[in-house]
Amino acid sequence: MKKILINLVHPNFDKSIVNKRLFDGIKDIENITINNLYEEYPDFKIDVQREQQLLLDNDIILFQFPMYWFSSPSLLKEWFDTVLTAGFAFGGTYNLKDKSFAVAISCGGSVEAFSETGKDKRRVEEILYPFSITANYVKMDYKDAYITYDTETELSNETLDEYKEGYIEYVKGLLEE
Repeated sequence: MKKILINLVHPNFDKSIVNKRLFDGIKDIENITINNLYEEYPDFKIDVQREQQLLLDNDIILFQFPMYWFSSPSLLKEWFDTVLTAGFAFGGTYNLKDKSFAVAISCGGSVEAFSETGKDKRRVEEILYPFSITANYVKMDYKDAYITYDTETELSNETLDEYKEGYIEYVKGLLEE
C-alpha cells in the first residue's frame, strides 16, 4: 500500500475547528505520517535533511492548511523555499518524480464568493495555481484539491462531519490510486 505524508501547516491548530475535525478523521488511517510544521519549526528553522527524507519515504505528499491571504501560511512558503532544492527536487535530479502532490485547504469564504461573479472573482482551484505549477516543476503528479468553505462562519456539527467524512474518502482515495 502507498504511504502518505501529511504536512499539516496551521499556525493556530489548537484553536482550529475545521482543520482539527479533518485531522481527527484521518489521523489513525494506516500508512499516514503526520508532520505538523508549526509544531516542528516554531522558529521557522527547517531541518532540510529531515524534510527531504520524509518526502523520499512517502508516495503521496498532502499539504493541509487554511487559506491565508489567498495563499498558504508563511511557514509553508519557507518550507518550499528551503526543502525543494536544486539537485534534490529539480535541476537534473528529480527525486520526487511521479509522486503525488495534493492540497487540502480550508477557506473562510463561501463557494459563491470564490467564483467569477463572487467577491473574490476567482475559484479556489485558480488560487492554488502556484501549487500545481510547483508540482509540475518538480515532476510530481498534482491531484485535485480537497476544499472546505465557509470556515469563518459557525458551521454546524453536521457540516463539520460532512467535511470530515469527505476528507476521509479523499485521503483513502489518494492511497488507493
